Amino acid sequence: MAARIEIKELGDSVRQKEITDAVVALDGVIEAKIENDALHVSYDPLATSEKKIEQAIRSTGTTIKTAATDTEGAHPDLPT
Repeated sequence: MAARIEIKELGDSVRQKEITDAVVALDGVIEAKIENDALHVSYDPLATSEKKIEQAIRSTGTTIKTAATDTEGAHPDLPT
């Protein structure tokens, strides 16, 4: 699964790394990267959920504007 999460204020590169590190630390997260003012996360829905990802982001003191999940296709690295 893939999630696109818009964050209110991404801040500097140190702040962005703090956010991505918190998300990548979750079991089931394959990749997290910040592009176009949003955090893009690829994850295994059997191991984690968008709600857990959002909680990890909020634990860094970050405010989420919007979140959307792509349920159409699995991440290419996941077995089908």
